[in-house]
Amino acid sequence: MLSYVIDEEFFVSADSVGREKMKKRIYDKHGYDDERIIARSILSRPIEAHIVGRGKRTVAIFAAHHALESITTNLAYLIIDLLLSGMAKRVLNTIDCKLLLSKYRFIVVPCVNPDGVEMRINGYCNSPLKERQMRMSGGDLSMWQANARGVDLNHNYDAGFFEYIAFMQRSSIDAGPTLYGGEYPESEPETRGVANLIRVISPMAVVSLHSQGEEIYSYPDTPRVARATAKLSGMTGYKVCRASGSAVYSGLCDYTGALGIPSFTYEVGKGQNPLPESVISDVFYRIAESIVILPTLL
Repeated sequence: MLSYVIDEEFFVSADSVGREKMKKRIYDKHGYDDERIIARSILSRPIEAHIVGRGKRTVAIFAAHHALESITTNLAYLIIDLLLSGMAKRVLNTIDCKLLLSKYRFIVVPCVNPDGVEMRINGYCNSPLKERQMRMSGGDLSMWQANARGVDLNHNYDAGFFEYIAFMQRSSIDAGPTLYGGEYPESEPETRGVANLIRVISPMAVVSLHSQGEEIYSYPDTPRVARATAKLSGMTGYKVCRASGSAVYSGLCDYTGALGIPSFTYEVGKGQNPLPESVISDVFYRIAESIVILPTLL
């Protein structure tokens, strides 16, 4: 049970302005600024990783691969704030955050797809790709998932990618709002930055935050991962599921799981994307403790 109370500053839009507000609030509260730029997007927006903890074993958390799922960015910043708050006072009844963060560290990337999030929330603005984006979207960005040049980032990793190429051809999928995986694995700077980070830090576990469905997917299929997934399911009430259809190809957790890294995809909340900011509190209290204790389950 969390004794942590969500700050109103985190109930904001997850566009670039909102992300700066959330970062500033974290710094004002904790004096924290341990962040690194792991890549820049197609339109040169920074993709930032925030590091909390001093341990040698790392849990990596990634949010907002998809522009419609930007509330996961708010959740990621809240997890950073929760961990830092736990270093100052006890906010978890089940675990001592100070001890946890002396043994482990969390690297959190709140927004893998900053261009897509900006487009979906604020429109084409002054994008140099505006004409291309208008053609791909038909002038409607309300269901835009992809990055600035129409690549679905969670289908751009090197895991079953060429099988996915065949799926795209059968389904006549081209660059646009969703599902197009790109020309080759890691063709996009966003996914290349994430994959490079994974290769450098060799995390003990990966968490990918998506919406919606109240489900958990995990990979690889080992007894250890299955036990951890069952525990996470019990804590959150989320159903343990197996990917099917297009979801079995070239996602982040497919890639990291194939490397033998325990990998967990949370499909948070329930409803229709984009989920409203009003659900952030309920979703956060349901999933946060499970993510924080994840390294102790492995």
